[in-house]
Amino acid sequence: MMCRVLVVDLDGTLTLSRNTYELSAEALLALRRARDAGLRVVLATANGLDFALAIARYLGIRDVIAENGCLVYLDGETHELCSGDMSRVDGAVLATGAVAPSPQNKCRRFDLAYVPLAADALERVRSAVPPGYVVESSGYAIHVRPAVVDKGVAVAWLCERLGVPCFQVASVGDSDVDVGMLRRTWGFAVGNATPAAKEAARVVVERPSGLGFREAVDIILSGGACTP
Repeated sequence: MMCRVLVVDLDGTLTLSRNTYELSAEALLALRRARDAGLRVVLATANGLDFALAIARYLGIRDVIAENGCLVYLDGETHELCSGDMSRVDGAVLATGAVAPSPQNKCRRFDLAYVPLAADALERVRSAVPPGYVVESSGYAIHVRPAVVDKGVAVAWLCERLGVPCFQVASVGDSDVDVGMLRRTWGFAVGNATPAAKEAARVVVERPSGLGFREAVDIILSGGACTP
């Protein structure tokens, strides 16, 4: 087995599907197998850090990439990869009337999340946000953050801090917000991933969401990833 680190998305990847928050039992068992095999597992999520750390604790994961790469919790310390005041951007987004703020925004710092209220919410938010920010959908919410950072940038930062080449890192994701990390690593897209995620991944597995994650772990543990 060549992979040393496994970075995994949460919503849509460890869940039963892309429209539920219920975790997949098969995915949880695969996660345990990956840890038992010696892989350092990192949770990479669009969720806020407080929420992500709570989930990670029950998943047996120590390291977390939160807010789509803006925050990294590594070895007990929090590192900010984004900067700036998001209040002006938040005001512009809410003024569209096309979205409602996520309850998590009270605890989020740089990547703000919104619940769409209109069919064209994504386009209206993109029109309202000034240059220097990216607007993406995770399938669960619309996210707005500084454009300099994504999950891929956070993974690259993590690789440097851990002294692990990124080609020895596998990642699994399902949505547009996972594109950066899928490109940066030996990326796996689950079978029901978005077209952008599938295009960015090195491997697209057949099964959806949590079952797809289990399939990806099977390939990784059999030595079929992170190879020269």
